[in-house]
Amino acid sequence: VTAAMLSFVIFAGSLWVVWDVFRDLPGDKQLHDISAMAQATTIYDRNNKPAFTIFQERRIVVPLADVSPHLVKAIIAVEDQRFYDHAGIDLIRVMAAAIENLREHRAAQGGSTLTQQLARQSFLSSDKTLRRKMKEAVLAWRLEREFSKNQILELYLNKVYLGDGLYGVEAASLGFFGKHARDLDVEESALLAGL
Repeated sequence: VTAAMLSFVIFAGSLWVVWDVFRDLPGDKQLHDISAMAQATTIYDRNNKPAFTIFQERRIVVPLADVSPHLVKAIIAVEDQRFYDHAGIDLIRVMAAAIENLREHRAAQGGSTLTQQLARQSFLSSDKTLRRKMKEAVLAWRLEREFSKNQILELYLNKVYLGDGLYGVEAASLGFFGKHARDLDVEESALLAGL
């Protein structure tokens, strides 16, 4: 096998990988429509009391300003400590996760940022494959160029699944604590961040 032939095979293989990662990613319109999320609809009786709720996902979308600063700090501390310092991919975290995964001989840790998690929740499957991780990284990079950090954080906080059929921090706050996300204290915020 000649060096030219080997170079061609490597080049062709690289092109195929790039094509495979980019071929079915969402377009710009889908990327901009990331904020469209299923929400619950509550039907009230004639006395203005909730009669029943219809939902595909129990979610109540709230602006970032209506989320407790304790919860925001807790989510960032648990999920993505360098959220405001990276461009969608935290190379330090990726390297640390890769070292730990090699040490464990399995996928023990993920290195996904909040932006990557938002990309996965919005557009990708949760398959633990290199192909999906590459797609996730490309989408995170694109999201970071289209939205501000606070917009990404708001989208994440409204989209994340927090257990018991509750999506987003407002639905989870009401479901677990009977109070709005803006009213959560430090302990409640830590518990939700841990979920």
